[in-house]
Amino acid sequence: MMMVPTDLSTQGNNPLMLIEKSGFKKVNENYLSSIVKTDIQLVKNLLFTSQFGVRVNFNNSKTFLNAFDNKDRNTGIVKSFPINSLTEIRDNSSEYTWNNLLTYQLTTGPNHIKALAGYSQIHNYQNYLTAYRERFYNNDITSIGQGADDATKNNSGYDVQYGLRSFFGRINYDWKGKYLLEVNGRYDGSSRFTGDKQYGFFPSASAGWLLSKEEFWKPIGNWLNEFKLRASWGKTGNQSVDLYSYYSALIAAGYDFGGKSVQGYRLDSYANQQLGWESTTQYDLGLDAAFLNNRLTFTLDYYNKVTDDILLNLDIPAVLGLKPSPQNAGTVLNRGWEFSANYQQRPSAPGAFAYQLNANFSINHNEVTDLKGTGPYIAGSDIDPRYIIAKGLPINTLWGYKTDGIFQSPEEIKAYGATYATNTKPGDVKYVDLNGDGIINANDMAAIGNSFPRYTFGINGSFNFKNFDLDLLFQGAAKVDTRLSGALAEMGNQEGFTHEIFTDNYWTPTHTDARFPRVVKYDLRNVATSDRLVVNGSYLRLKNIQLGYTIPLNAIGKTAINKLRVYLSATNLWTISKLNEWNLDPEAESGRAVYYPQTGLYTLGVNLTL
Repeated sequence: MMMVPTDLSTQGNNPLMLIEKSGFKKVNENYLSSIVKTDIQLVKNLLFTSQFGVRVNFNNSKTFLNAFDNKDRNTGIVKSFPINSLTEIRDNSSEYTWNNLLTYQLTTGPNHIKALAGYSQIHNYQNYLTAYRERFYNNDITSIGQGADDATKNNSGYDVQYGLRSFFGRINYDWKGKYLLEVNGRYDGSSRFTGDKQYGFFPSASAGWLLSKEEFWKPIGNWLNEFKLRASWGKTGNQSVDLYSYYSALIAAGYDFGGKSVQGYRLDSYANQQLGWESTTQYDLGLDAAFLNNRLTFTLDYYNKVTDDILLNLDIPAVLGLKPSPQNAGTVLNRGWEFSANYQQRPSAPGAFAYQLNANFSINHNEVTDLKGTGPYIAGSDIDPRYIIAKGLPINTLWGYKTDGIFQSPEEIKAYGATYATNTKPGDVKYVDLNGDGIINANDMAAIGNSFPRYTFGINGSFNFKNFDLDLLFQGAAKVDTRLSGALAEMGNQEGFTHEIFTDNYWTPTHTDARFPRVVKYDLRNVATSDRLVVNGSYLRLKNIQLGYTIPLNAIGKTAINKLRVYLSATNLWTISKLNEWNLDPEAESGRAVYYPQTGLYTLGVNLTL
């Protein structure tokens, strides 16, 4: 049956009603960018480059919520929104970037040297202002000054700025294109840190050996055309932390003094003046090879990446009364393999069949190796995804109860003993008592899923025959999980909207082999965070496909057209995934699925060259 705006659930909700009657939100985003660049040849082989860039954003939004009543004529249920309101936001920012480079190049015989030295500076300023009023005369008056001028009005805002200053250099050397060496260093300073923690030094180096240019390679050079060994080591920094985290933040707070309301200020969060750069140290070993007259190329890499002093917002005891400041409090290891291969079949004659295939595959192991003696840290709830950061586990591992089916009888419940709810009945979920203490509580929780994929892969291909061309792009991931959340997990027990997958598929005394447990109104016993709410998020997706045809010039006649091609393309055409039955996007994160879904786009177009 088709839903109409007046139909209401028992809670008085209707998404179509909210779309058509709730009001409007208008967003204006204006963007201006400008770059000025100059190159000056100071002396032979020495070039000076200076570039100044400006980026300005002027954004504003206006959200008006209507006052209205909605009555379901069939049930008599009324949903009322008696007060209208308006929120306006001004969000402006400007960023200035100044880069200066000195580049030197020298070639002497078989030696080639290239050196670079530079300085870079970024300054960013942001201004944010929001205003709120309500109880407008009607829903057609949407000017902020026409709302009620009383205690319900509100406005707030802030001004922030930050900067980044960098000194860097690089030296490249190669000898006859066989021996390659590169050394880098950068010294970065961020306004997000203070004192001796403000600056960090991040060096890197890489070397390569093109064996296929050596004399001893010639006997096998006919079939193994190119072979190169590579090694690299480097350190990079991350400053992604809230601004002014090293300050003791004060916020406005009113209080009574002498029977009168007085404006005051109080501490809001702890300061951490020892906060510093998060750093990632990585080494990489790789090889590149080409076979069959360079028709087949292959690349292999092994990497080991350790991120130290990870910037984390760690919990502190609530009795302290202040928000925690970020800390450098963790180490995470990522190591794995990356493979890629490319094969091209060149046409034997004009218009003959030709194609090119490229495939990539990666394996990644992620593990928290140190938390500075703290943790574990658990975030989330029974309704929303619960994650854990703990030593020995992948970062943000899904955390919850393991389950062993559904209770089928009172006798089974009595024999098992350990229950999640005191009045457990047949049809309820059987949670596993991992520690065997006869009680189901947080001590029985365990790792129940991976937030990040263990494997990622992709394939793309291009095919040509006569005037036809076909391009395909596949991508996917494996050994990754998605946690259902909100109404998707609640089975409608909160009288909210939920997925049709639950229809006639939950436990009843006459349907004991159902996929889902019994539904208990306003009771979350059967939707506690557990492996029942975790779905295999692995997928393979045809991301893009395009079929084209180039019209022969003799069919066009004598015109100014040099090439005319028509094509039909499709994006997100199909996906293989267990998430399909939940209508969830495997590329999205776990949660309540409040994201705008990726669209399947079909395009018919023409490429014209004159």
